[in-house]
Order: sequence, then C-alpha cells, then structure tokens
Amino acid sequence: MKIVVDSSLLSEALADADKAVSSKPVMEILSGILIQTTDEGVNVTGASERATIQSYIMDEQVEIIRAGSVVLPKIALELISKMSGEIEIDVDKDFGITILNKNEEIEISGFDPEEFPKPPDINWGDTTEMSGKELKELIKKTAFSVATEINVPEITGVNITLQDNLIKFLATDRRRVATIQRFMEVKESGSAIVEARGLVELEKIIFDKDELHFGFSKLRSGEVYVVFVKTERFTFYSRVLEGRYPDVEKMLSQVVGLSTIKVNKKEFAKSLDLIFILAKEEKMNQVRLTADAKELTIRGNGKGMGKGKRNVYSLSLEGEPFSISLNAKYVIDLLKAIDSDVLSIEYTGKMTSVIFRGDDNEGSKYVVQPYRTEA
Repeated sequence: MKIVVDSSLLSEALADADKAVSSKPVMEILSGILIQTTDEGVNVTGASERATIQSYIMDEQVEIIRAGSVVLPKIALELISKMSGEIEIDVDKDFGITILNKNEEIEISGFDPEEFPKPPDINWGDTTEMSGKELKELIKKTAFSVATEINVPEITGVNITLQDNLIKFLATDRRRVATIQRFMEVKESGSAIVEARGLVELEKIIFDKDELHFGFSKLRSGEVYVVFVKTERFTFYSRVLEGRYPDVEKMLSQVVGLSTIKVNKKEFAKSLDLIFILAKEEKMNQVRLTADAKELTIRGNGKGMGKGKRNVYSLSLEGEPFSISLNAKYVIDLLKAIDSDVLSIEYTGKMTSVIFRGDDNEGSKYVVQPYRTEA
C-alpha cells in the first residue's frame, strides 16, 4: 500500500477510530488501527471485542498510489498527530511502514491486516434517521447511570427500544434509573442492550449537524445482534450485550409522587456541590434534603470534619413537607444531564424512589433510591 494524504485529515480519522479501541485489548492487534484502500478512498478502523468504529477518507481527499492495507501500531497515531502537511505512507510486503513528508522520515513496524477482525456483517434494512444532536442528547441523559459491575454485564449497558414511532433509552445500576424518550419516525422495531462505554465514545465523535442512520441488524430469529450508526464520516457498530434487562418499567409505573418541590436548578446544583465537599468524606456520599413551602434545605456531614447546610428558595411545593437522604454523587450526575432552568423533585414515600425531572420538553426522568435513615 502507498498513499499520500493530509496529515491532519488522517490524524482526525485515526482519532475517531481509536475511540473504539480498548485500553486493555484482548489481542495485541486490537491495540492498532486498520487502514485499507477501497474504490471510494480509505477506510480507517478501530475495534474492540464489542465495538467497531470505521472512519472514511473520501477518494478526492487521498491519492492512492498502490492499493493495500496495514494495521498501524498505537504509536503511529501519536507520530502522525505531530506531523504537518501532506504525508506519504508506504507499506512493504512485510508490513514495514515508512511515513514521509518534506522534513521527516519515520520507519515503524505494522501488523498483518488479515489478522484484524472484520466489522460485523450488517443487514442494513430500514433505518431511523435523526440528527447528531438528537442522538448525543439520548446518550448524555442516560449512559452515566449504568453499572460498573462486570459480573452483571447487562446493566453495564443502555437498553435501547424502537417502537411505535418512539425511541427510548434506559439505564440503571439498580440504585438509580435514567430514562428518556423521543417521538420520531421509527422504521424498525426491537430492543437491545448496548455497552455504555461504546456509546460514550460514540458521543465524542458525533457532530450536532450530522445526519445519522440508526438501526438494528437482526438474526433470522428476529433477535437484534448489532446496533449501528452510519454517517458520511464514519460507521459505528456495537454487538449487543446478552442477558435480560431488569424490569425497571414496572418499578417506574408503580411510583406515585406524594409531594413535589420545584427549585432553580443552577442554585440547587451550586448548593449541592458545596455540601458535597463534606458529604464525600463519608462512604455513601450522603446528604439530607428537607423540603417545605419556603425552601429546600441540603445538609451533609463530613467524616469527623464537621457539617454544613444550605437553603435553596422553593418555587413551589405541592403536597406535604418531606425529608429524604440520598447519595449526593448520583444527584450531581443527573443534574448535569438536565438542561432546564427549573428542577422538579418528587417525593414518593419514606423509603421509596425519589424522582427528578426537568421541564416536559426534555422527556427525561431520573430515579434515585433513598438511604434508610431515621426521620
């Protein structure tokens, strides 16, 4: 293979593909990035055991002198990012790589591309079209709530459902829930659990203006085995996680608010951040919220270091005053996902879930389990 391409263009494609690469790859070759020429230009592919990102450099953006392919080692990404202008990449039959520009010449060893795993075989079918901004919002508002426990793999992913012109993302670690839904023209139906790590990396390379094709690829049985997102710049593939997702919907439908307090979200977040400085010294990051018609009081104790409280003006209170103890870190996480100026906190009972929402336009809901404490 021999190509001439702008270094910044190649560096960007490599960086996007590298988002799929695991920090601890199961095989050495998966630490590298595959570059291969095609009739349309050059494909740049990064992969892990579950996710693949394939970036595209179009034919008019690259000069292909000799067709071929090679797997670049990880160090090549850093080297190319330091170069400027057009570079020539020349690969010999033993996968030795020479990278040249006007002032520099670098020689490194590559890997055999035949050993690199191929992207999943996709049944493209009908896809759901959406903007990059819409998909980024769905990921941002849910992926932070997944579990990190590898021994329960299904809740390390986001449950994605397409049905009845509705797309829904749901995530839980069994102690909190994040869910959002959007009405749009859905061309396919089904449900799949997608690893959150891959979705978070996908969010980083999507532009708001991107026009996306989102879809499920299914087996003959109708079971979803790959979720994909395709744009003009790249295609993202993720194999789905096996297992049965917790029946969170049933739990959510049974939760009924007894009292609801509304506060200014920025003021509440600022106050919680202050009290969290003390609360995070405790193992459970515990803070106590006490609501009445005038204000919401946030209290926290530091492990032998003191205590603090801060009051936030209440915009409204429906129902009776209440007190509840929560994990402050969980609340801080969900506040980052809410864009509204007004925050609603729904109290559902002494030892039942607390619900956080923005305004109705967001279509998102966050549920946090309280701590068992004395009144």
